[in-house]
Amino acid sequence: MIGRLIRGRALRVAVCVALLPALAGCMQLNMGLIVKADDTVDGQLLLTAQKSLLTSGNRTVEAGFAELRQNIPALPPGEETRYEDAKLFGTQISYSNTPLDDFSSESVRLVREGDLYRFTLPLDPKKYGGKVAEQNPQNQQAFMRLMSFEISVSFPGRVLDSNGTVTGRSVSWKVGSNQEKPTELRAVAEAPPRP
Repeated sequence: MIGRLIRGRALRVAVCVALLPALAGCMQLNMGLIVKADDTVDGQLLLTAQKSLLTSGNRTVEAGFAELRQNIPALPPGEETRYEDAKLFGTQISYSNTPLDDFSSESVRLVREGDLYRFTLPLDPKKYGGKVAEQNPQNQQAFMRLMSFEISVSFPGRVLDSNGTVTGRSVSWKVGSNQEKPTELRAVAEAPPRP
């Protein structure tokens, strides 16, 4: 009896590990944020995956996405709605006058330090890949390598430093799947004086 349980668990882990690269290759994180002078944020975050891969193993897209989402670090809280088009399924999180304090999650950090705003999105493979990746550190790296990111952050002040593309007061990053990822996406911008 115990032998069957162990073999069953080993089979589930093997299946999950085998599916990880296929699922991760279609996982996308898109985010557009606007930081306002009153230290609040407006914008949206969209986390999606291809429907065809989410439904493998006769799962519903909802079940497949819920399982895959466990591999993503916590996202900043906001109004969450289902997102679906012909090929993609996921979740859209909307932010409206959201305090900066809400952007201190494992995945997105946006803080004010004196007269500066600091944005970071760590791309540490150890934070991605979740339960499946715990079985093998190489899966964490594969999961991260196969994800894609398209991020834009606009600030009320001048951008002082960034490893993204600066256009006026905005910074953007576009990192495709199967591309080398920086260790983090980061930007520093001037903050207006506090009232």
